[in-house]
Amino acid sequence: MTVLILVIIGLSACGKSTSDTLQSQKWTFDSTKNQDGTNPTAQFSAKKLTLSEGSLNKVYSYTISQNSSKEVITFVDKNSITNRNEVRKFEIKKTNDEYKLTPINSLAKSDTGNVTLIPKK
Repeated sequence: MTVLILVIIGLSACGKSTSDTLQSQKWTFDSTKNQDGTNPTAQFSAKKLTLSEGSLNKVYSYTISQNSSKEVITFVDKNSITNRNEVRKFEIKKTNDEYKLTPINSLAKSDTGNVTLIPKK
């Protein structure tokens, strides 16, 4: 029993989780639906994503879950006009030092599109 617990602890400590990696630095949020040509800076905390562009900040809550063999990141934002939650779901994959987010649900597809999170230097 003790050996099994040590093995599980050892395996979980081997690599950083996606959430830990996202929180470890700032990212450029490069979206295919970004029409003005500027890319906001993304900063992740344990439960929040802050997108900053100039002096404007937009905050989303987020979760990362395992869905069959893929990781899914979900961003939730409350619409200030309708007061309803807006949910955007993406499959998230690490490619070298970047993360590729592929939209899953209709809002993510129409509003955000494909996203690349690029480490800020």
